[in-house]
Amino acid sequence: MREVITRARLEKLGDRQELTFPEGTIFTQAARELIREKGIKINLVPQKSADEEKEPRGPNPEEKEINRAIVTVIGHDKVGIIAAVSSILAGVNVNILDITQTVLQGFFAMIMIVDLSKCKVDFLTLKKMLEEKGEELELRITLQHEDVFRFMHRI
Repeated sequence: MREVITRARLEKLGDRQELTFPEGTIFTQAARELIREKGIKINLVPQKSADEEKEPRGPNPEEKEINRAIVTVIGHDKVGIIAAVSSILAGVNVNILDITQTVLQGFFAMIMIVDLSKCKVDFLTLKKMLEEKGEELELRITLQHEDVFRFMHRI
């Protein structure tokens, strides 16, 4: 799964002059600006194969944060919406950390905070799976990484 690196996350890592991330890592615009400002060298390393991932590894202090995302669902209320969305998430080993839902004058609205750290598919694949289920149920289902969501909606 591709990782999203934000300016805030880089700032938490302190004044390091060199950092290493897996190939395919996404850097927000603000993160790229900080990298340029501080002259940080970024090393991108190939991701491990499935067999290598099975090997036990020690705790990494940079992996303390949970890889969270926001799932939103909006549309006309009908039976089975929560079941359909949660089934997709459970099927790819995504844990629901928090959920809120309501029905307003016949419109269903739900927000979930989910943990992607053990997800069996990459972020874009999961996003597409949810969008396809939304089309099938005539709903709008979106998936946004927590960091992207936080920075898109700040004032």
